[in-house]
Amino acid sequence: MRRDKFFAGDRVVVRSPQEILSTLDANGTLDNHPFMPEMLDFCGKSFLVHRRVEKTCVEAPPPIEPNRRFAKNDVVTLEGLRCDGSGHDGCKRGCRFYWKEAWLRPADGAGNTVPVEKSALPQLRARLKVKADAERYFCQSTELLRSTEAFPGRMKPWLVRIAFRQIFQKDRSASEIAKLFVRWLRIRLQRAAAGDDRLRGPDTRETPVEVLDLKPGELVRIKPLDQIVPTLNRKKRNRGMVVCHEMTLCCETVAEVRYRVDHVIEESSGKMRELKHTVTLQGPQGEKSLCDECLCYGEMGDCPRGELMYWREIWLERVNGQSRVSPETEEFARYASAR
Repeated sequence: MRRDKFFAGDRVVVRSPQEILSTLDANGTLDNHPFMPEMLDFCGKSFLVHRRVEKTCVEAPPPIEPNRRFAKNDVVTLEGLRCDGSGHDGCKRGCRFYWKEAWLRPADGAGNTVPVEKSALPQLRARLKVKADAERYFCQSTELLRSTEAFPGRMKPWLVRIAFRQIFQKDRSASEIAKLFVRWLRIRLQRAAAGDDRLRGPDTRETPVEVLDLKPGELVRIKPLDQIVPTLNRKKRNRGMVVCHEMTLCCETVAEVRYRVDHVIEESSGKMRELKHTVTLQGPQGEKSLCDECLCYGEMGDCPRGELMYWREIWLERVNGQSRVSPETEEFARYASAR
């Protein structure tokens, strides 16, 4: 039986290159949403659905609302799959892939993979666009504003509606939704009491730098907030990188270096941005997402985009020179350094 909708926990197979190619326009997109070269290796393989994308965050200037949706509500994320940047000059943003349901089919009982005709891959690859022009890249992130639409009406009723959908679809449990609401409420109260002043540093034109030369697998402790704030300027930034409220929840915890971040594609401009003395982390203990992903704790709901947090080395300190490389860190670090 054919299924057009997939939900968290469903096992699906990524369709063949020929099938995916038939869904794409001349720019390699479906409804303005690109299929990317980094996704080619997954053709014919099976994965579990991670979440339905009921809403997504988009980097957009005001007055554009940053919470948007795919018009056909036909996009999911798959467990464990992130972009390694190999098709986009080694971008290390580490985005989760957004998969159109037209690119997937249910896994049947006969097997969890299907043969892929290797000769069809070059034809599909040739259709995929990676640059908009000489300076600007073309990927799911840069095209997200064009491939989504604003929610009609007021946003808060939609957030409540989406929360109930997440429970019904088993994307989130009722207890997880409750925790997100408590965090949202705590941040609102925190902002009401202290405003943004607690994250504002000295009025200085240049912010300090510290070089630790951290490697994947090293354990680090995130410094207390009172040690991080002096490294920021009045705009809550260190050399242009902001400290958001979600990151303050990680202060004084221990995390593992996932990989170094030296250049990423900027979503709003499509240009490659160079970074120095910066890493992304994953939490080896406690809540799975802590020190790892931004889960939009500033909103009553959350989106499954799971953007990684970036940490300047000056905000971190080594933990007794220890290191512990998890299989996930080792694999992603290998992908990230491949180009």
